[in-house]
Amino acid sequence: MLGVAILLVACGSNGGGSGSQDGGGGSATASAGTSSGATTATGGGSQCTATADPGAMVQVPAGDFGMGCDDAVDDKCSDDEKPLHTLSISAFEIDRTEVTQAEYTACMSAGKCGAPSCDWNCDNQDFPASCVTWTQASAYCNWAGERLPTEAEWERAARGDQDFKYPWGNDEPDCSHANMSGCSGSAMAVGSLAAGASPYGALDMAGNVVEFVADWYDEAYYASSAAADPPGPKSGTRYGGRGGGFKSGAEYLRTSKRDWYDATDAAASLGFRCAR
Repeated sequence: MLGVAILLVACGSNGGGSGSQDGGGGSATASAGTSSGATTATGGGSQCTATADPGAMVQVPAGDFGMGCDDAVDDKCSDDEKPLHTLSISAFEIDRTEVTQAEYTACMSAGKCGAPSCDWNCDNQDFPASCVTWTQASAYCNWAGERLPTEAEWERAARGDQDFKYPWGNDEPDCSHANMSGCSGSAMAVGSLAAGASPYGALDMAGNVVEFVADWYDEAYYASSAAADPPGPKSGTRYGGRGGGFKSGAEYLRTSKRDWYDATDAAASLGFRCAR
């Protein structure tokens, strides 16, 4: 798997994916019932080669943090972000950036991942691996010896233990912090905006592409979740997504903002990162 030439399929324009402002799925509060309009993965387009290993990870130490929306610093709290509650999280690692097209293609070359549902630009190998479903994202993480982060882990990695409104603090975002609505108009190379780093050094946890998490989405889960390492609901019909994407306004970039996606959703503004 490591350090070998791999075949990058589905090249062309990095487009595809419709959907709501949050980047392709449906927000429980702002755009419930919408969908990214997922399409069947074809892997069409020209072919090119790349070399990639799984991306670097950052360490997130064990500790307590406040999960949910803090009314003291945030006037955009939604019902599904409440109550603000203290959780104890074990130490873990999470990808420093979103998984790239080249990294995902190694999994396709190994026969363990399906092709994306939109064309990728062969010159954009360091762009996020978008247009994949939750199942495809999970398959990649498993192949890399990792897994999708839980929703609690994702939020811990994004905000640290200081209940930040955004990964970098409480200052409102601009295009130097996040690739958001009004900036590039499309995804950009992962890790391009150092000013948007989280307290643990994770990049693009606000903007660029919305990121799948492992959990089923349940708008009322916070009221009954475990106080330590919550695994998420036992069942559901939609999966959680976090962080907002290049289509998103500032509200969707908040560290506490929750979103949901159908199992078949795949869009140019929807990607993922792995944890372990």
